[in-house]
Amino acid sequence: MISVILPVYNGGDFLKETISSILNQTYKNLELIIVNDGSTDNSEEVVLTFTDERIKYFKQENKGVAEAFNKGLSEATGDYITFHGADDLSLINRFERMLQILQRGGIGVVHSDMLLITAGGSPMGYWQSGNVLPEGLYSFFLNVGTPFNNPTMIFKRDVLKSEVKYDPTIKVGSDTDFILKALKSDCLSYHIPEPLYLYRRHQTNVTNQKNPAVLARHVKLNLSDHDLKNIHEANGGPDGTDHNLFAAKLIAGLALSRRWMMNEAFILFNDAIPLIKSDRDRIFFEGMKGLIEKDYPRAVKHFTKIENRTHLEENYLGEALMFLKKYNEAYFHFIKALELCPDYHSPVQNLKAIGTLRGLNVIDKHINKYK
Repeated sequence: MISVILPVYNGGDFLKETISSILNQTYKNLELIIVNDGSTDNSEEVVLTFTDERIKYFKQENKGVAEAFNKGLSEATGDYITFHGADDLSLINRFERMLQILQRGGIGVVHSDMLLITAGGSPMGYWQSGNVLPEGLYSFFLNVGTPFNNPTMIFKRDVLKSEVKYDPTIKVGSDTDFILKALKSDCLSYHIPEPLYLYRRHQTNVTNQKNPAVLARHVKLNLSDHDLKNIHEANGGPDGTDHNLFAAKLIAGLALSRRWMMNEAFILFNDAIPLIKSDRDRIFFEGMKGLIEKDYPRAVKHFTKIENRTHLEENYLGEALMFLKKYNEAYFHFIKALELCPDYHSPVQNLKAIGTLRGLNVIDKHINKYK
């Protein structure tokens, strides 16, 4: 059985359509847990028009969406768990398609693409996601954010350990924080490249209330020295644990600078200074500083001073050359980085960027079918 957790706060306008899209699924073995988080509109009236015995309805004073999710989790009895927006829709075979994958074994979570729709239900965009291996999840979070379309995810129950809860102190990004905690184990995900979930965008969406300062506060919750150990490419430095943390702080700082979180980036760079143990460290620091300040000739100058470069030094030299449009030289350094560390994912992404700049060929021709 799948437990569908549906928190509601003043969602009466779209709630009937949402509930119907869940109850009408081709996969029937489900429970729909609706948590009314202190709504002051007609949300309760809409819920009570349904008599389906698969609905479990709970009311609470307004505590926020995180507490509503946690209430739903505490009441869920299914082997599979998913969270659903009160204004969103699921395609009629969504659960069936996704559970077919989860039931194969070896997969802990399945997710899909999303079709964006307007308040009136018209298509307005498409959000594509992809697969990220567990060891790459944290680096992706730093560089981009969540690798998933979070509302589309269906979890196996045993992935969500008892200590995994939504944090009510996080006002924006609580779902991403929850996912990072849930997937810290070696949980494999599976991506279905189809729009099985219809995500509604309108003026009162919580996600429309994001701003860079709030996003930065969310990211800072995941920047402890312990968290930075999840930057696996920083491991293997010649000088031991301190050197690894030194590299991790610079890698994280550069990633955040590229997301316009400059204060957080400079804090990480300043924290790295006491960890400098050698001239080589100092040169690497100056090269990374050149990248963060977008002084790419300076970055190249410092990285090229280093003899017998490591995988990190080769990759970031390649990145500096990319910004100078020296693509052939950059290509050489990305390949060298992979030869030194075959599991290093950043140079693979950089090779993808080079190829895309030279010409992108998409195998799935449905994307451009009507152009």
